[in-house]
Amino acid sequence: MGGDDAPTVPAAAARMAVEQHGLDVVLVGDAEQLNRLAPSVPAIAASQVIAMAEEPALGARSKPDASVRVAVRLLAQGLADAVVSAGSTGATLASALLDLGRLPGVRRPVLAAVLPTEGLGTVLVDAGASGDVQAAALVASAQMGAAYARVRGVPRPRIGLLNVGAEPGKGNDLARAAYELLTGLPEFVGNVEPDLVLAGRVDVVVTDGFTGNIFLKTLEAAHSKATGGGPGGAVLLGVRGEVVVAHGAADADELVSALRTADSLASGGLWQLIGAALGAQ
Repeated sequence: MGGDDAPTVPAAAARMAVEQHGLDVVLVGDAEQLNRLAPSVPAIAASQVIAMAEEPALGARSKPDASVRVAVRLLAQGLADAVVSAGSTGATLASALLDLGRLPGVRRPVLAAVLPTEGLGTVLVDAGASGDVQAAALVASAQMGAAYARVRGVPRPRIGLLNVGAEPGKGNDLARAAYELLTGLPEFVGNVEPDLVLAGRVDVVVTDGFTGNIFLKTLEAAHSKATGGGPGGAVLLGVRGEVVVAHGAADADELVSALRTADSLASGGLWQLIGAALGAQ
């Protein structure tokens, strides 16, 4: 029930994913509407919706039968392998925290978007989950982003810190403190400016969610192909399950891409790999 044209577009995407790609999809929301729009796709009823304008955490707590809460509970109960939502990012994050919980060592989950750079693309973390963070959080972001890059086929991911210059000591207090901590990671290659990110010089680029979201939206506004990431959505890293957040304006093809990403992540066990990577530090 989330997205600019819900439930019509999500229902169309579910039909396409089932009929053209053989995915096992379940829709969650207004069962009467969903059964009419996608009669071949199973629907689970949810009587509430968290609106985009609502305060996300309050909405998630006060509406336990919201479609995103019901979907995430299915994942938590082992009745689904992944969740895709095109609704409120904050509500999706809040639902994941309430019903899945954080991985050990994760203070703040992050959103990872794949920028369509040369090769397999560059993982951007954080793409908008947490705007105000401490330097230590960026180290965890880097570790989670590197684990995601490995799942995507990069055996030795190069990690860069998004900054205004390549030299050590550049940037604001957060960037300088993060640089010092990130030097402890063998994959860290230093500061990178946006042009080098887009040139594919790193496999993972790390920043806070405020800066990362502006970076991503700037690319979108400039008519780049980076419309939320090559896989059709941003992946929520740091929770006990596979959650993909699609753009609210995503069309059916983009939502199918997000569903296919969710399927591949579930098959690869991304969240377990991230948990193992964090536990090994």
